Amino acid sequence: MSEQGGTGANPGNQSHGAKDRDVASGTGKWTPTEPEVRSMGKKRAEQARSAARGHSVRPGSVRYMVAPRPVRLLPAGVPPIEASALFALLEEEPDVQPVAQVRPSRSRGLQAIAGPHPGCPPVAVVTMPEERARALAANPQVIVEIDQPLSYTPTPAVGLGPVPVIDPLLVITLEEPEQFTLQAKGSDGKPVAGAHVWAIGNGGPVHGVTGRDGKTTLTLAADTSETLQAIYLRPVAGYWPTRTGRPFPTHEGEAVVEVQALSDTIEGFPNKAVTGWGTQAMRLHQIPPTYRGHGIRIALLDSGANTVHPDLNSTVRYGHDFTSARKGTWGVDLAGHGTRCAGIIAAADNRTGVTGIAAEAELHALKLFPGGHLSDLLDALDYCITRDIDIAQLSLSYSAPSHLIAWKVADAHAAGITLIAPAGDTAGAVTNPAALPEVLAVGAIAYTGSYPAGSPLAAVQPPWPGPFPAPFTPTGPGVDLVAPGAAVITTSFGDGYTPADGTAIAAAHVTGLSALLLAHHDHLRTEEVPRTPARADSLCALLRAACRPLMGVDPRTGAGIVDAPTALGLSLSWQEDFRGEQTYLTANQWC
Repeated sequence: MSEQGGTGANPGNQSHGAKDRDVASGTGKWTPTEPEVRSMGKKRAEQARSAARGHSVRPGSVRYMVAPRPVRLLPAGVPPIEASALFALLEEEPDVQPVAQVRPSRSRGLQAIAGPHPGCPPVAVVTMPEERARALAANPQVIVEIDQPLSYTPTPAVGLGPVPVIDPLLVITLEEPEQFTLQAKGSDGKPVAGAHVWAIGNGGPVHGVTGRDGKTTLTLAADTSETLQAIYLRPVAGYWPTRTGRPFPTHEGEAVVEVQALSDTIEGFPNKAVTGWGTQAMRLHQIPPTYRGHGIRIALLDSGANTVHPDLNSTVRYGHDFTSARKGTWGVDLAGHGTRCAGIIAAADNRTGVTGIAAEAELHALKLFPGGHLSDLLDALDYCITRDIDIAQLSLSYSAPSHLIAWKVADAHAAGITLIAPAGDTAGAVTNPAALPEVLAVGAIAYTGSYPAGSPLAAVQPPWPGPFPAPFTPTGPGVDLVAPGAAVITTSFGDGYTPADGTAIAAAHVTGLSALLLAHHDHLRTEEVPRTPARADSLCALLRAACRPLMGVDPRTGAGIVDAPTALGLSLSWQEDFRGEQTYLTANQWC
């Protein structure tokens, strides 16, 4: 594994002036040097050190990004301000504390941009009181934005019908909260440890995680075991998720929920490789086995990747953790989200478990969750530009639109990077950054029969067989196309596998196919076609043109599902009888 990446360059981009990045740590964050300590004085130096560690030393302060407003956006007659001058002024302010600087590199990558300067200016990350930020934002020479924390997209409500957001001030709580104990048991008779449990009731969801004995005790503050509507249980690996309704099976005062082992439903798995329904739906299994995406660089902006997994330890060899100064932490994925996407994109073809769509691509795991902010996303996009990344999957989201992120995304597109993002698991509007015009927004579809009867998807599937919009996929507008994003078997914690849902899972399918297009399509091959915005636009156009519309007109599905042979220009005619594939899926027990 390499913290530096494939080119040997320093992570991210280098800053200029006195407050250069801490290149040794590779974080892109500024830490005061000893001469600066002496010049700043003991008090200011301690404030800077504390801010660099991510701690706020002044109550009421908020984290902001501050940058000079680009010349093209200045009002008539207002002169521009240089970034170095602005940052020097900020350092003189007693109530402004420096955290970091994000400066684009002029040495590599951004040479591809046609204009003389990148669209996104250098950015100072500071903490300051809200009133000071409002006063600074009133200056037309300056742009000030909250450095929002990155997160995954909001998820829609679940339960027996719509479950409204619970106002804690209106919840009627019990005088003595009830303790509800649940045991998760596998169909193989083993206790299921580490499983996430949600009990849905009138008082809202209550969450717990099972211990080694498969048990967890939930505290019901506003419900009793009789008023619970449903229990959702999601194991981390090895089993299918399940949903139970009332009444709950009990044993000696405990609710016992059984989950089905993957090995029960997929013959020989994981010792025998599986061809998932998503691979078949996109006809990826019909393209030549020599199509592996060799030479294509992919960046996965997510929660890192589990590089100890046997399917990933030889394929995910590059990365960077933008949330920590420690090296190598990008290879530890505590959330599991990046690991699931990485398996779909680039899991090794070792004839066991799962195989990635672009198994020979160069995958960079850029860790931004948990703990990342918009400024870290700026830094990660600069990493993509300076490393000549071909495809970047932006799997994280933020709530309020950001001009700085929009400009940096435009810079990445101008550098020839194809940008792909999940449309969001909102069952509502498309989220950021998928809503930006340079980003391909991917929604998710599910497939009837690709999951057991006890799966949460079984409760919402339509009466017709075949593909259907996943219940969490956005309702549009703004979805460009869809891909398999529900009950997809992929890599998980340790050496395990798990069924995964989400528009990020769908986006990973499109990211993998995009790598095949750049490596093998006659008009897009990286060694023959320069990395330009025109190439990125051509790739997205090919993907849209190769889509098969799904049943009916539905804004949730955009142009439809991508057909891999069509996108690659192969002479394989589309088999119109999709029901034949459905029969194959059912006969092989969901995979």
